[in-house]
Amino acid sequence: MQDATAQMAMLQFISSGLPKTMVPSTIHCDHLIEGTTSPQSDRDGYGGVADLKHAMVTNKEVYDFLATAGAKYGVGFWKPGSGIIHQIGACQSLPFLNNSLLTY
Repeated sequence: MQDATAQMAMLQFISSGLPKTMVPSTIHCDHLIEGTTSPQSDRDGYGGVADLKHAMVTNKEVYDFLATAGAKYGVGFWKPGSGIIHQIGACQSLPFLNNSLLTY
């Protein structure tokens, strides 16, 4: 799951009452980082480092929720700054190729 939609997905999962996920699942925090190519009034500098720093402050509550919910329910958590992760990268690293891969 990616961070922008994982919030609702995790809330729905929590409401299911299940103790943990039935299939390996991960949350990747790469979609709430707003990239810039020129100076912005709401942050110091621009580019990757400034954008990540800004996202860590702006989205702290979201990242904290996803990290703690993931830990509680057995969902892996890739923190902001881990890189952009898409299905092809996930498929190459999964030890089981016959399982379904659901993405949000």
